[in-house]
Amino acid sequence: MKFSKMVNISPSATLAMNALALQKKAKGVEVHNLTVGEALLDTHPLVIEAAHEAMRKGETHYTEVPGIAPLREACASWINAACGSSFTKENVLVSCGGKSALQMLCHAFIEPGDEAVMIAPYWVSYASMVQMFGGQAVVVDTSESDSWKINPQVLKQSIHNRTKLLFINNAANPTGVLYSKEELREILTIAKEHDLVVISDEVYSGLVYEGEYISCASFAEFKDRVVVVQSVSKHFAMTGWRVGFALGSSEIIKKLSTIQSQSTSGTSSISQWAALAAITHADTIISPIRNELKKRRDIFVETFNSLFDTTVSIPSAGLYCFISMEHFGITHTDSVEFCMSALEQGNVAMVPGVAFGKEGYVRCSFGAPEQDIVRALQSLHKTGYSSVG
Repeated sequence: MKFSKMVNISPSATLAMNALALQKKAKGVEVHNLTVGEALLDTHPLVIEAAHEAMRKGETHYTEVPGIAPLREACASWINAACGSSFTKENVLVSCGGKSALQMLCHAFIEPGDEAVMIAPYWVSYASMVQMFGGQAVVVDTSESDSWKINPQVLKQSIHNRTKLLFINNAANPTGVLYSKEELREILTIAKEHDLVVISDEVYSGLVYEGEYISCASFAEFKDRVVVVQSVSKHFAMTGWRVGFALGSSEIIKKLSTIQSQSTSGTSSISQWAALAAITHADTIISPIRNELKKRRDIFVETFNSLFDTTVSIPSAGLYCFISMEHFGITHTDSVEFCMSALEQGNVAMVPGVAFGKEGYVRCSFGAPEQDIVRALQSLHKTGYSSVG
């Protein structure tokens, strides 16, 4: 049996580590799981009731391929209010989570031999998605000492004749970094000069704890080359409902709709009506989730710094702390080996930094309840890890 070269990719490191943690848990071992990128909070009752009501009304059939019209209209209005953009429902596609929207965008723009620029540390699936369509990831490295932000001159040098896409993940996974309006404008100007399509992954924009969030949709002069990817997963604690969005020019949305018509046919009708309720009540739902996750972030950082007698960077946004292995006293092994050791010896699951294009770091989620976060860090400390100092 011979498989296509296009599927010669690695599985998601986040999901792989989570699977190992669940395997240990199934054997009766208490496992402290810091891998999964979700807020472990219940979906709001208003959303649950909307799903029940949709089922009672018989909304259980195929929908329009790009999504139900009320949801697309609500999504456009939601983003317009936040960003000052001018989207209509013709500029919105509803997808099976933000991940599906990203994959369809790669399908739409990448041909074998094309390149896509991404900023490391980057979300684990970008490079594999590009590879699935015969493309090549061009990675632009950043450093913690530079606040994980890209150098515009280095970006320019990374663009070649076959570069088609630029991925921007503002409120970034795994670092939580936020780009300013001036920084984004400079990046988007470079993209325009080189005729690149910009995929702006903004799924963590609702989880900003300090600073101002600026969307790439805020720049009217670049609207024809920017596609914003959004989701209800993080903002509304709705990961399992699998509803995401692509917002861009009507030309791009039509192409994505064609791809979706030949793949998933669209996302669950019930999930779409649930997402509509979430967006309609966004002000009610998002703020408590954000406040709770800020508390969990602060507990994580305070507990870590206390136990390990060190100082880790406090992320301004997102769900994660991206931590140098030196803070654990680890200098002579790689991040995969360290994460496997921590899971084996301390029953703590983390994601290796190499999966994000940055060796020497690990990603820890603070989406779990406070007591779970504290127990996880205590277990790591008891296992014998200590800061280098």
